[in-house]
Amino acid sequence: MKDNMGRREFLKYSLATGTLLAAGGTMSGISAQATPATTEVDKLSVWVVTDNYYDTNIKDSKIGKRYRAVSGKMIHAEHGLCYYVETVVNGKVSACMYDFGTDPAGVMNNIALLGIDVGKANAFALSHGHWDHFTNAVDILKHNQPRIGRGTPFYVGQEAFARRYSLRPGANEPTDL
Repeated sequence: MKDNMGRREFLKYSLATGTLLAAGGTMSGISAQATPATTEVDKLSVWVVTDNYYDTNIKDSKIGKRYRAVSGKMIHAEHGLCYYVETVVNGKVSACMYDFGTDPAGVMNNIALLGIDVGKANAFALSHGHWDHFTNAVDILKHNQPRIGRGTPFYVGQEAFARRYSLRPGANEPTDL
């Protein structure tokens, strides 16, 4: 494993970990030198609920289908991420809501447009502690609470609770994020 991992690479590995957990896998005993046991999935579906980019004009591919906007039904894009991951293993469907974006109204709009039932998630996960990944978590969970099974796990690493600062251009003191 590399010592310095880029943002996108980190998110890719975090999403893979969340998918493994949603599929009922385990992470005990994982080290940087060991290859974790993996669960082979029959089907994997990933909905990008929100991201900072959306283009309704790009053609669908063999592995990706885009929501086609119609009047009054537009996907909301924002600086933030929210995914819904579903796996099928031996006929058993498992789902994980992964990251939560920032804008409650926009993310809830996208969940409805994409036909996602958050209540079917058997796990929730936060990739890391940046505000654009966790800000909407409480709103999504509260809004869907009546449909979320009691005891549904919420996976989050200790690093998510670390304080974060940004040294903005022209500033002499860091801003607490």
